[in-house]
Amino acid sequence: MRRAAATFTALVAALLTSVIALAAGAPPSALMRVAPTLNEVTPLAILGPPIQAGQKLDDAIAIHVVNISSIDEVAEQFVLDAYLVERWKDPRLAFSPTGDGDNLRYFSLTDMWVPKIEIVNAASPRNGYDTALSVSPDGTVTYNERFRAAISSQFALRRFPFDEQTLLVIFHPFINTARFLTFSMMKNGTWTSKEFSDYSSLAQWQFEGVKLQVFDMLVNDKVKIAEARFEITMKRKSSFYVWKVLVPLLLMVILSWAVFWIETGDITTQVTIAVTTILTVIAFAFAISATMPRVPYLTYIDAFFLQCYVFVFLAMVELMLVHVTHRTEARRDLGIRLRRISKFVIPAAFVVSNVIIAIHFLG
Repeated sequence: MRRAAATFTALVAALLTSVIALAAGAPPSALMRVAPTLNEVTPLAILGPPIQAGQKLDDAIAIHVVNISSIDEVAEQFVLDAYLVERWKDPRLAFSPTGDGDNLRYFSLTDMWVPKIEIVNAASPRNGYDTALSVSPDGTVTYNERFRAAISSQFALRRFPFDEQTLLVIFHPFINTARFLTFSMMKNGTWTSKEFSDYSSLAQWQFEGVKLQVFDMLVNDKVKIAEARFEITMKRKSSFYVWKVLVPLLLMVILSWAVFWIETGDITTQVTIAVTTILTVIAFAFAISATMPRVPYLTYIDAFFLQCYVFVFLAMVELMLVHVTHRTEARRDLGIRLRRISKFVIPAAFVVSNVIIAIHFLG
């Protein structure tokens, strides 16, 4: 209130001075000289950064993860709800406490300079909707902001659905503060709510932890800017894919092997089982395609699907070969031997190929 009253008084005085000068025939330049400057009506000294020549301001940074409401593997984005905490020292704001309850003073964002930082890998600017600014007696300023942002991060889905993802949140100083601002890690500042596991909307993910790295990043051959990189580790809960995808596919492949134990002359039953199995696997693949990540490389579950297609097709090929050899008396024994070998070799080959795929993708 005092500052607002002082500002209003200064403006009224300047206006009266201008009117008097105009009445006396003063030139416009004189009117400009008597108009108040921002320094005269606002404490401009604390609206600029508290830096000295040749030194950078140390901005300790941390985040408090409240929730991750969604993770989209297809768009390679996630939505983060968190608190941003910044802490720096401004000696100009130091004060002597007037009593036991005067250990912390609160200000608004328009009262002083606050370092501007941004999430450079955000899909859109972060939405900060709650802020708090406090100063301790030694001039240490603490800034808190509750924000929500959709953030882009590169996903490594080769092990899907047994994958673990590192979600990146990368902070840089705003361009006009990059030359004099540096980041540091706030001690015990980065953490996660205890309730995160209780109300998290991510049924498929388990939160593992969050850590911070700070360093100077070389933008070009000469310019360096500070970077704070938060790494949020999330592990996928694979139970859904195990019981709803992998196990049903495995049962369908085993069902296709039933033709190996049917009498070789019963071609109708064998063909019915083989064709039904192939169509079932194809229909199943279409049904669950919406839950699969659309990436330009093979994941573990993609390789497992292809393997199931191949072995169901091999069962059909074996059936046709046995049927062809069974038509003539001379080749009938060859078909019987082929059937005896197939009933053991094809399942064994399926197991071996599964082990190879698991080692390749999950090892």
